[in-house]
Amino acid sequence: MAGNREFADRLRELSSERNSVLCLGLDPALPRQRDKYVIPCKYVTESDDNEARLKFCRDIIGLAADFCVAVKFNEQYLRGLTADCHKELAYLVRGLGMLSIYDCKLGDIGDTVESAVFHISEWGYDAITVNPLPGNLEWVVKVAHGRDPPLGVLALTLMSNPESERFMKSATVDGVPLYLVVAQDVRRYGADGCVVGATGHVTGLDIRLVREAAGDDKVLLVPGVGTQMGDPEKVFRFGGESVLINVGRDIIYSEDPRRKARKWNDTLNEIRKRIH
Repeated sequence: MAGNREFADRLRELSSERNSVLCLGLDPALPRQRDKYVIPCKYVTESDDNEARLKFCRDIIGLAADFCVAVKFNEQYLRGLTADCHKELAYLVRGLGMLSIYDCKLGDIGDTVESAVFHISEWGYDAITVNPLPGNLEWVVKVAHGRDPPLGVLALTLMSNPESERFMKSATVDGVPLYLVVAQDVRRYGADGCVVGATGHVTGLDIRLVREAAGDDKVLLVPGVGTQMGDPEKVFRFGGESVLINVGRDIIYSEDPRRKARKWNDTLNEIRKRIH
């Protein structure tokens, strides 16, 4: 299947125009939610948690926009936001010249997929992450690409958490590691790319094999860089040109998010230039 070229093509064009492969990861945690990596208390002066998270996301996007090509919104941190809030965030990103990814890890039966894609598309996001383990990636791609405009599909292939080694790397299907089966399905069904971590259990060989299986035209969305200490150099060395490096907590919870986003963009560009 040829698949939807729109998301991957737009990303490559924007990456060239903005001289960036940096994706801003937005995980807005409330201060009472955990001990560290939380939004500043100044945002939580009101009783409305949704408004606090919305304002935080809005501010961080504005601060980091000049150095990013995309923004990834983690659904688990946005629970409770209204459709209007989602629309505001998606259109803010678009207005600042970037692409938006709704990181929902969608994985369910056909009817449920149709419902999720309908709402996420209505909100204005450009792409979603998808859990391929239900086995219906072909259907997810068909439904998502059938929207107007098409919704990009990025399949979880080899995630950044260490537990993924057991279920995505050690597990096999007909003798083939599961993560490579997913990468093959990304090519076969015309999905837009793979989510591949940069942390220690993901080797350069793993990244190269994913690239070979999925195809040079697919996007590799790479989490695990930043606070998780993943290595972006191996991503550029083995992942080719069409990569999108996600950095979240190290930017959004820093004292100066704009300066940190600029620093990350400069660092990634230096590595990319040296290798390519």
